[in-house]
Amino acid sequence: MKLLLIISFFLSTQTVHNIPEYYGNVIDLSTFDIATLYKGNTKQFLADKLNAKGIYEHVSKEEGLWYVTLDFKVTEETINNSDIWIQFRTNVNAANLYLNDKLLFRNGRVENISQSKIGGKNLVKKRIPKDYLVNGYNKIEIEFTNYKNKTNANFRDVSIGNLEAFQKHTAVMTTAPILFFGVFIFFLLINVVLYFSLNRKKVFLLLALLFLINSVLVAYEVLYWNGFVSSASFIHSYTLRSGLEHITYFILLFVLYFEYEYQKKTLFLSILVFIIVYVLAAWTHTNIAVTLSFIPFVMSILASLKRVKNRTVITISLFVLFLFNYLDDSNSIESYAFVYSNFIITSLVYKLDSLGMIIFALVMIFISAKGILHKTKSLNEAKLKLERLEYQFLQKRILPHFIINSLMSLQQLISKEPETASKMIEALSEEFHLLSIMSKKKLVPIHQEIEICKAHLRIMSIQQKASYKMKVNGIIGDEMIPPIVIHTLVENGITHGYSGNQDANFELSKQETSSSILYHLFNDSAIKKTDLMHTSGTGLKYVEARLEECYPGKWKLHSNKIKNGWESIIEIKHNV
Repeated sequence: MKLLLIISFFLSTQTVHNIPEYYGNVIDLSTFDIATLYKGNTKQFLADKLNAKGIYEHVSKEEGLWYVTLDFKVTEETINNSDIWIQFRTNVNAANLYLNDKLLFRNGRVENISQSKIGGKNLVKKRIPKDYLVNGYNKIEIEFTNYKNKTNANFRDVSIGNLEAFQKHTAVMTTAPILFFGVFIFFLLINVVLYFSLNRKKVFLLLALLFLINSVLVAYEVLYWNGFVSSASFIHSYTLRSGLEHITYFILLFVLYFEYEYQKKTLFLSILVFIIVYVLAAWTHTNIAVTLSFIPFVMSILASLKRVKNRTVITISLFVLFLFNYLDDSNSIESYAFVYSNFIITSLVYKLDSLGMIIFALVMIFISAKGILHKTKSLNEAKLKLERLEYQFLQKRILPHFIINSLMSLQQLISKEPETASKMIEALSEEFHLLSIMSKKKLVPIHQEIEICKAHLRIMSIQQKASYKMKVNGIIGDEMIPPIVIHTLVENGITHGYSGNQDANFELSKQETSSSILYHLFNDSAIKKTDLMHTSGTGLKYVEARLEECYPGKWKLHSNKIKNGWESIIEIKHNV
């Protein structure tokens, strides 16, 4: 009997020794091996000396009503001299928390039925009234259910402390997410604007989606640490956050595909690798987010080997993203003292993965801004070039040979063929009238372009005493094109393809494909070699400048000798 008393006394002193005591600094009771677990209304004893992990191992196996008791010590002096708070962070369905057999708070509705639907919040902070506490040993009893999601019934935090410490912890966990939420929303709006203003490039839409998901992720962090998230939802909070994070790395594959203009087989191969790596990482219990963030970096390296534009800066930003993910997962930086010198720095370090995405976002915005500036500069240069060429072109049209030749022809015709002279005056008047109203417009209906071409051909027919005709096929007439471009090609064809009183036949046709519109201008000239004027003359430069002004980077001009004549093709690509 004496031996049993000695053993009993020894065990009781060991238990007392293990019970944590609150002196003013935060203590998390769920980390101590002090919990006793009971099951059902009868409070059937299951196990004692448990921590949060031990509780989870029992309650995650079946649904039901559970009870957990935890003891802690506090002195009379501590009770009288400070406000004591409890922070309760869990993934159980609902819970009632009692302190020394007095109800402290309810979190959801605890019901001993499987249909229980009213759950609590993931985080509750509650001030403990002084009269609830006693000098010495205090007992917390938690009555809870896990009907909604038994496999995720975790006790994350059952802490005793002061409000200032809890608020500081919340500030640390939410400062960086709040900042990043604003940044991601800003980047989201920028890319939406770029998508609608820059030919609806798909890469901007994908980046907007990428930043939308990241803004949701950081917003969820803010809601979670302020107790606005359900404690037990249909999907575990960690699963939700990690799933969204994995989707962002998947979207990055498509961003790089459009940014680098990869072939589709490269995208399919990247997706296949992504799926294989995901499965292997899950199977080997490797951090999936870190592993997946490495794939876009490798994909970008492949672009670097091909010398793709902007490859270097994008590759560096993706490496930083991977590196920050690794550091965040391994907690490599958190051991340094500087991390805790300021709660803002601490908050940023805790969200290194999001910081890596911010850096990538900044790089993509920089590249977009650089592209816009380059495009603006190119358009301004093209506009100035067009204005100079337009002036030169109009000078060419109204000066020396055309006017002189026309006047000389008129002089001869007035006395000999007054009716023909009248037709020539009418054609000249029509051509100059159309030139005056069309030259300053950016786009004109193609029927006006055809009219001015036919007027010019009538004049040349009279001058050369030959038949100059144009046939039109497949053109409705209301298609919009830059002014004077067809006219210029016709004029070039006459100047360099015919001589004397040789007849000239032109044919203009349109062909439309899924990707572009093609205008074919054929003439039956007998020219035998490429005339330099077809590639380097003022007229052709004018046509190129007009096309670049209206369709920057989305046009081509082909001019080639073909069987029985010469063909010029204007290709205008559809917006993609």
